Amino acid sequence: MSLRDRFRAAEDAFLGPKAAGPSEGQAAQALAAKRGRQSVAPPPSANKSLAAVLRPLLKDTGMGLAEMKRHWRDIAGESFSRATPVKLAAGTLTIHVPSALAPFLQQQAPLLVERLRVAGAKVKAIRVDQRAPARTPAQTPNVRPLQKPLSQAEETALAKTLGPASDDGLRSALMRLGRAVKQG
Repeated sequence: MSLRDRFRAAEDAFLGPKAAGPSEGQAAQALAAKRGRQSVAPPPSANKSLAAVLRPLLKDTGMGLAEMKRHWRDIAGESFSRATPVKLAAGTLTIHVPSALAPFLQQQAPLLVERLRVAGAKVKAIRVDQRAPARTPAQTPNVRPLQKPLSQAEETALAKTLGPASDDGLRSALMRLGRAVKQG
C-alpha cells in the first residue's frame, strides 16, 4: 500500500466517507481550467475613470471650440457654412466671415446663437470678424523648377532619344521627365 493510500484511508476514517473531497483527477481538471486566467480583474482604463470624475464638473461648460469646428456645417447650416469659428471665450463666439457675407451673417447672428444652443454650446453672442476670402493656391505645375539648366549637349542628346515619339504632348512630358532625372 502506498503512502498516499494510507493517508487517504486515515482521512476517510477521520472525516467519514461523505466528507471526502473531489478526486485527484477532478482537482487536476479544475486547476487546469483556471490556469492562465487572471484571478483579479484588471483596473478600469484611465479615460473611463477620468471621464467619470470630470463629467459632473464639466456639465455646465457645453460644447468646446474643437467639437464645434468638427460639426460646424451640421450645426450652423448652409447659410453659415462659409464662416469659420475661431475663438470661444466668455460665451462670445468669434467667427471669420468672407467680407461679402458679413452684413448678412451679422443680421442672422441671433439665429446662429439659437442653433448653437440647441447643439449644446454655451454661446451668448456672436462676433463677426470680416476677412478676405482665402486665396486658392495658383495652379502650380507638377514639376519643380530645375536647379540648373542642362547643357546644350545634354539637351540635344535628350531630344535625339525622344525623336521617335510622335505625339508632341508626350514628347514634352518626356523631355521634362528627362531633365528632372538628369537633375536628380
